[in-house]
Amino acid sequence: MDRRHRSVAIALLATVAFMPGTALAQDDVSVSLAVQGVGEEVNNMTITVAGEMARFDIGEQTSMVWSPDWWRMIQHENRMYMEFDKAMLERMRQMMGNMRGIPGIEAETDDFDPANMTFERTGATDTVMEYEVFEVAFSDDEGHQGSMWLSEEAEIGMFEIMPKLLDRLGSIAGPMMRGRNPAGNMQRYMQYARAQGLPDGKVLRMTTEDGANFEVTGCVWGPFGADFWEAPDGYQKQTMPAFPR
Repeated sequence: MDRRHRSVAIALLATVAFMPGTALAQDDVSVSLAVQGVGEEVNNMTITVAGEMARFDIGEQTSMVWSPDWWRMIQHENRMYMEFDKAMLERMRQMMGNMRGIPGIEAETDDFDPANMTFERTGATDTVMEYEVFEVAFSDDEGHQGSMWLSEEAEIGMFEIMPKLLDRLGSIAGPMMRGRNPAGNMQRYMQYARAQGLPDGKVLRMTTEDGANFEVTGCVWGPFGADFWEAPDGYQKQTMPAFPR
């Protein structure tokens, strides 16, 4: 994955995942999003979760697949893939654990109070996919602001799919998701969930204070076949460098 796509992926995880997921009647689902950073082109991403499995596709370039026992990165342009098995993941956890206290590794913490978060319906409406959405502006006393567009008809939105992905990543990549901005702000955004006043509905679009835009563009319900989680036929497996024991 190149630097631009990696930064957009991190920004998506750090920015969108500040609301708790709600229970869905069916857990196997694939949600596509269009993500556009400030001054960047639109990036298409797809998040798929099913049981203990998760997959994150970044355009047609990269797919990342997680199970409880391994993590697979598939690079489609090069027709190759790499795998981290359970032992390698454990060594990675230990390495990241040993880095605590090093500048740039620990997440920043502050006295942010989610009770200062406010939401206000603007009266504006629009259409996202086939759903009518209404705009809710949000802000806090520190100057953070933006808008969300909610649907009362959609079955799933950003704040349902993202926690499902993070739940599955947490058991594998938890220690590796530490860091400063933007990933270091994940805890801060998660605290927004305690704020009161957000109307009922599924968030299908969000614009952040810096002008980044996130929008749900599609949804497919499972089940998904076993081949969906594998590297395509003809892709070459690359040997990973040895991790220190």
